[in-house]
Amino acid sequence: MKSEIQHFWELLWAMTEKELRTRYKYTIFGFFWLVANPLLQMIIIYFVFSFFMKEPIENYQYYLFIGLLVWNFFSLSLTKATPSIVFERSLIKKARFPRSVIPLSIILSNFIHFILALLLFIIPVLFLGTLSFTHIPQIFFGLVLLLAFTIGLSLLTSALNVRFRDVNFFVQALLIIWFYATPIVYSIAVIPYKFMWLWRLNPMTSVVQLMQWGFLDASPPGIGMLSANIGATIIIFIVGFIVFQSESKNFDDWV
Repeated sequence: MKSEIQHFWELLWAMTEKELRTRYKYTIFGFFWLVANPLLQMIIIYFVFSFFMKEPIENYQYYLFIGLLVWNFFSLSLTKATPSIVFERSLIKKARFPRSVIPLSIILSNFIHFILALLLFIIPVLFLGTLSFTHIPQIFFGLVLLLAFTIGLSLLTSALNVRFRDVNFFVQALLIIWFYATPIVYSIAVIPYKFMWLWRLNPMTSVVQLMQWGFLDASPPGIGMLSANIGATIIIFIVGFIVFQSESKNFDDWV
């Protein structure tokens, strides 16, 4: 058992290292792209949405930026992980190994980039005075929820995509809608109560709110919202793990 676990982690790290090395290979600016994309998104969205906001959000630029960092990690991980098993068909045909390391290595490499971007984000936030040691638990819990939900959903979609290739296209279309169904460019306070159940089905709601709360002292997620989002995350994580384990036995036949 110990050797199998050790082999799994060694293989996972080897594939993650490969992802990290190849991402910025032959690029001039390298790790600058960690913050360049969300920074450009933040500038565009800030100038567009700030004109339509009836109630301005305090430190809106930072509010947007942390939400975009979270979203970019989630959407990029899900987008790349969903077709990953199909894309690695030659590797699957050649060797026997835990298939889960393929999507997990993508998520882990993206998570490392995400953490580095957060560390850079801390520098300007320190000048705001909204970050303190008492906020660390909120940030840490938000990261745990984000990672668990991303892993669970990615395992689910990557497994289903092997059998049903439409899943990849569905995920890409869904992410466009999902972005606006997550409180990144607006505050959850503007959502009418009768529609709030929709946001309770979206685990990314509490993740974004926890990060905004931790870094910017924004409004925290309510108990009902947080409980519903945690429950949804746990369900997705368990279902994703079970479906992937079940479907992985047939990957050789479908890829």
